[in-house]
Amino acid sequence: MKIQSLTHTGLGRAEDGTMVPRTLPSEEVEVTDDGVRIVSPSADRVSPPCRHYKSCGGCAMQHASDAFVAAWKASTVERALSAQGIEATIAETITSPIKSRRRAKLAGRRTKKGTLVGFHARASDTLVEVPDCQLLAPELIATLPALNALTVLAASRKAEVAMTVSMSVDGPDVHI
Repeated sequence: MKIQSLTHTGLGRAEDGTMVPRTLPSEEVEVTDDGVRIVSPSADRVSPPCRHYKSCGGCAMQHASDAFVAAWKASTVERALSAQGIEATIAETITSPIKSRRRAKLAGRRTKKGTLVGFHARASDTLVEVPDCQLLAPELIATLPALNALTVLAASRKAEVAMTVSMSVDGPDVHI
């Protein structure tokens, strides 16, 4: 099947309306029980910088070039404004370089062996640890031991704890 466009959340939309994650417009793909196989990749496809990308649900567009992502974000804003009758020119869109994400919504759960802190896999309750996430700022990665300690106090093996970690002027800010 051929991918025609992307939704505002980054899902590829095929000719028949099927939504296919981690695809780009003009790509020819094959959907199997094991996932999606790219038959004919887009010229805008790049190798994701993070080894966790395939299993982690924290990022949607690592497989696309910066130029493509900037244009996609600008067109998403233009379409949203146009739907409200607002015409606007979007200024240059700047994409985030690796190791620069300053806010993340993580989850923590206690396990038999300790704790598990990370992102949920895409459309799933499965937690994926991201010890060397290439998109989070190093200051956020440095909070993982403290988040594991908080998880021991706040979560159980059946219920997880949601944590939003943000970088502020005074250091990491954690909302549980």
